[in-house]
Amino acid sequence: MHPCRIEELGHTAEIGLRISANTPETLFACAARGMFELLRVSPDPAQPQVCRAVTVDSMDVESLLVDWLSELLYLHETTGALFTECEVVRCTPTHLEAEARGRRPTEPPAIHIKAVTYHQLAVTAGAEEWTAQVYFDI
Repeated sequence: MHPCRIEELGHTAEIGLRISANTPETLFACAARGMFELLRVSPDPAQPQVCRAVTVDSMDVESLLVDWLSELLYLHETTGALFTECEVVRCTPTHLEAEARGRRPTEPPAIHIKAVTYHQLAVTAGAEEWTAQVYFDI
């Protein structure tokens, strides 16, 4: 069983995700994987792995999610790698530290994400589950 559930959400000129996980660390890692899955292209296992340490500080948990995904999107645009494997080692409502690993695809992405948006952004902590909703400008 996967540690999280990811549901794709459609919207005019945007595409979104609804993510559920047991912990905030897993939620943020799954949000990253889900964002790169939206590109409709797979990492090439023959390509060398690209690893980056990522640290993000924000004013609240919602902004932290946007800043985290925006940083990964920037890394994707500068390296070409799809960072589908992320290990969040520390996560508070305003701080995140992670190791992001990815590989370049063999073909260009089918979808280009321009930005992570604040449109209908939500991060909720429940007794047994964390959920997030985030949209991307395409």
